[in-house]
Amino acid sequence: MVLAVPARALAGAWNLPPGDGQIITTFNYSQANDAYTDIEGLDSTVEFTKNELRVFYEHGLTKHITAVVNAAHQTIGFEGLQSSINFSDFDKTEIGLRYELIRREGLAVSVQGSYILGGGPPESILDVGSRRDTFELRGLWGQSKEFKNYVLFFDAQAAIRARNSEEVEDWRTELTLGWKDKKKWMALLQGYHTERASFGRDGFTVPIQKRTKLHASVVYEYKKNRLLQFGYQQTLGGRNIVKERTLSMGTWVRY
Repeated sequence: MVLAVPARALAGAWNLPPGDGQIITTFNYSQANDAYTDIEGLDSTVEFTKNELRVFYEHGLTKHITAVVNAAHQTIGFEGLQSSINFSDFDKTEIGLRYELIRREGLAVSVQGSYILGGGPPESILDVGSRRDTFELRGLWGQSKEFKNYVLFFDAQAAIRARNSEEVEDWRTELTLGWKDKKKWMALLQGYHTERASFGRDGFTVPIQKRTKLHASVVYEYKKNRLLQFGYQQTLGGRNIVKERTLSMGTWVRY
């Protein structure tokens, strides 16, 4: 399969064959000097750094079902907006199953259900989403087109995270446009948008949060089933969230 997965540390619409799997390990370093405030302006007084080590694992269980695990450890320092945060612990951990609904040449459609173990920094402008356990339901749609010397592919995902049937945590959309040659190189352009509605807590109103990111990367297969990835990510817009700039490096192991 030329497009086993759209090459990223998130599940793609294409399932893996039974017994096949991959482990993607990424290190991300982020900085921010600005934060999008509640009036969608920028406050230039923040100082933010983040080191993140993330591991994504998936394994084909049956012809139609793939297991996925996504976990990370973060070290964060933040000063500004009348708060100071130092955090070093695990981020949210996702454990899920992806079921392939449709699979034919050039098309894959899947659904994924996951349990999200709470984690990450305190509920603040450092992250969209809470530290509580949640459930996620995700729809995935992928298309690919093969040419003589390369393949183009597109992957679109939409997800909802909820505490229970009556309490939605956040909404997520993710788009990937990719190019892969028939030898060793791949290029990816990915967009992410996350939005969380305002809610009440301890007699206070926690304002709405939004974040839109763009990530560009290249992937090189230096030997069979061993790949390296280098990328850059930028927060393009948001509300009550820091404006991150991120450098990333990753390794892939497929089996």
